[in-house]
Amino acid sequence: MKSHYKIVVQGTKLIADYLKKNLEISNSVFYSKVQDDEFLYKVKNADVVVTMSWGKSMFGGKGVMKIPDVKKLKLIHTPGAGIDGINFEKVPPNCKICNVYEHEVPIAEYCLANMLNWETKMIQKINRFKMLDWSDSLFSLGAPHSELRGKCIGIIGYGRIGKEIAYLLHVFKTKTYAFTRIKKKKDKFINKSIVMNNFEKYISELDYIILCCPLNKNTKNLINKSNIKLMKKSAVIINIARGDIINEEDFYLALKNNIIGGGIIDTWYKYPINKNKKKFKPSKYDFHKLNNLIMTPHTSAWSNKMIIRRSSLIKKNIENLYYKKKLYNQIHF
Repeated sequence: MKSHYKIVVQGTKLIADYLKKNLEISNSVFYSKVQDDEFLYKVKNADVVVTMSWGKSMFGGKGVMKIPDVKKLKLIHTPGAGIDGINFEKVPPNCKICNVYEHEVPIAEYCLANMLNWETKMIQKINRFKMLDWSDSLFSLGAPHSELRGKCIGIIGYGRIGKEIAYLLHVFKTKTYAFTRIKKKKDKFINKSIVMNNFEKYISELDYIILCCPLNKNTKNLINKSNIKLMKKSAVIINIARGDIINEEDFYLALKNNIIGGGIIDTWYKYPINKNKKKFKPSKYDFHKLNNLIMTPHTSAWSNKMIIRRSSLIKKNIENLYYKKKLYNQIHF
């Protein structure tokens, strides 16, 4: 007789609802918004936990999180790609860990949309014209905007996200360089494949630097004052990876003092632990007061279709675990 799986989903209720509706095994799905005492009680006898953090806080894992003594736990499945919120020392024996991707399409579209906005200054123009201000018009001889075509783009990390960005950029005939830890074979969407050790040789050519790499000991503070000073004065840094890949103080001062052109930032240095808190500074510095920064609250991947794709893969992995089949995206540690 097949067992009955207890599944606890923490954080994303849409995934819990999807699993309740679509799982084709004997199961009970429970949902917790946060890792509170109720969550800790629920996971004690769980077979599967879907969460971005286990034993430490997510997005860099700077905080310590309580975890219960779990005896039955067979799978920790992150509902996202990052595993920097998993304390592997706290994972019980024989418990597997899997992650999901499926976010490359909305993140690439986010990057392209913001790059196009940066070149055209479209949001500013819309806001001015809503005030009936015609100063941007060609009839008023307003300042002409720039174009994305022909710009030089550096993509740091050429995995799923980096490749999707390069695929979209190809239409704009940009000069696109992919920087990776180990040199990868050049494809038709990039002009050069370059090992990261040579990053500073090319940095002065780049109009945009897009960070798509994971956060680890080699990439923490990868962007700092020593290489920021080598960038074009008009260069724009885009971060859709993890906040700490850019040195917090160096980046703030570079923007504040107009050492570079600006930034487009979706991932941050601090996150609210209380999900109900509406106002929360994502840094100890006042990034939100800068005029040369587009900032969003970790929303680039958050599309309706991405959630469905991720939920579908998590469902498939839970069913494969149940039937002792191979799991997708298993993390070996």
